[in-house]
Amino acid sequence: MKEHIKSLDFLRGIAALGVVLCRYGDGLLPTINNNMLSDFLSYGGNGVQIFFVISGFIIPYSMTKSNYTINHFWKNIIRRYVRLAPPAYIAMLFSICIYFSAILILNRPINGMSWPGLNSLAIIGNISFTAPLVNTTWYNPIFWTLAIEFQFYVLIGLLLPLILNKKYILSILISLSILLIGHHKPEYIDWFGWFFGHASFFFLGIIIFLKKENIIKGIPFIIITVLTIMICFYQNSIPRFTFGMLAFCVILFQINISFKLATYLGSISYSLYIIHWPFGVLIESITKRLTSFHEYEIGKIILLVFYTLTSILFAHLFNKWIEKRFLSLSKTLK
Repeated sequence: MKEHIKSLDFLRGIAALGVVLCRYGDGLLPTINNNMLSDFLSYGGNGVQIFFVISGFIIPYSMTKSNYTINHFWKNIIRRYVRLAPPAYIAMLFSICIYFSAILILNRPINGMSWPGLNSLAIIGNISFTAPLVNTTWYNPIFWTLAIEFQFYVLIGLLLPLILNKKYILSILISLSILLIGHHKPEYIDWFGWFFGHASFFFLGIIIFLKKENIIKGIPFIIITVLTIMICFYQNSIPRFTFGMLAFCVILFQINISFKLATYLGSISYSLYIIHWPFGVLIESITKRLTSFHEYEIGKIILLVFYTLTSILFAHLFNKWIEKRFLSLSKTLK
């Protein structure tokens, strides 16, 4: 039985809230952009790196507790797909509906809303989470992180049986780490480059998993940890590195932080993450026509809080009515 690690809920909650505040207060919503908190809120976008460290730890940990073997590869991929993809598709449909509603009502798109079109490449690229690979963009821009997550699921599904074999663990991790040193930095816009540019954060999570399962310890643990931290620092900006190391330390040292609001946000973090972009665009488009708050500096902060709270409420409903249904369905798949 897999134990519940409270600090993961806390980290997910902080990461999700940070991403929402960053997107709302520092770029996504034109009427409240460039407010007095924009520079500070921009750091919240690095909460994505916290999610990557958590995935690097919890995915192999869950697979191990489920007695994973390579024969379970497709079952594991399908379960993750059913768990994550359908809610993301519904969030994507939400974005499409908002776009066409604005065209019908305003005779123009909503300011700040990207649109790849409804051509076959755009649809296939978004459904398969391979938009950059087919030279199109996202209906929901945060899907780039889902593309990276699914690449990780494939990689860990293939490598986990080898990683669990103590004979090969150190050579595999060092070889992959060396590969990462010479690879792209995250700024290189390429589907596979994106994954390898952020892979050091997944590696940090994997190291925690290996330590927790006593697969690697002592000098080998120190060597691979230091090497991965060096790669993480080399490939990423200081804020990304800092947030990634924060998650690494909290999970590694089993710092069970319990804060009710953050824990609650952690429970709805996926729903909040995938719907905050289209919902934010919609709620701002409506609100700016009903109030002039956005014309004042303090008004921008009030609207930022309002948009964030209403997004959390919508995410709560989305989680209850949609996400949990697919979570339950994924657990029943044989």
